[in-house]
Amino acid sequence: ELLQNADDAGASTVRILYSERHYGTSSLLGQKMAGWQGPALYFYNDAMFSPQDFQNIARIGQGSKMDKQNSTGRFGLGMNAVYHSTDLPSFVSAEHLVIFDPHVKFLPGATRQQPGIKIRFVGTDLLAQFPDQFEPYILFGCTLQETFPGTLFRLPLRTAEQARESEISKSRYDPATVKELLASFQATISRFLLFLRNVDTIEVYVARDD
Repeated sequence: ELLQNADDAGASTVRILYSERHYGTSSLLGQKMAGWQGPALYFYNDAMFSPQDFQNIARIGQGSKMDKQNSTGRFGLGMNAVYHSTDLPSFVSAEHLVIFDPHVKFLPGATRQQPGIKIRFVGTDLLAQFPDQFEPYILFGCTLQETFPGTLFRLPLRTAEQARESEISKSRYDPATVKELLASFQATISRFLLFLRNVDTIEVYVARDD
């Protein structure tokens, strides 16, 4: 689904990273965010979100692409697809960072009416204020200080305990499972490329927690 969205946005390069790294938990937006500072899947592409893209992705569960006949992903599930692996998806694009919290129990200030936040980071000291919270996004050229000419999704993977408590999905992904999924994806990348109009490069990485 994210690959199709990247293609729709006109991206030419997609990078998928499985990171086993654990980040600090001292300087967070709130202490309930600490459980999501561990292993994560990242999806990068070299296209930026437009203002309309930001509006569309916020409409969780709505078919915002159904009226776009030239859109590869118009029949997809959009952002809903990411909830197979996480309860707290987020992404950076252009000048903004967006975090979703549909449970409204991890992100300070999240409500049922507004289950997430959108932060403009250009021209701010966001990274200096909350270095542990935002260090996980310093990848693929993203600095959280300048406009980021791409889009980077971060999907922190559920632990066994989080899966038990989740109202969205009981799925959890241990390192062996994730690496097996990535290997399977790598084996079929050529078939994906046949159905994409713009994306011509897909790269897959694994980063160990060394």
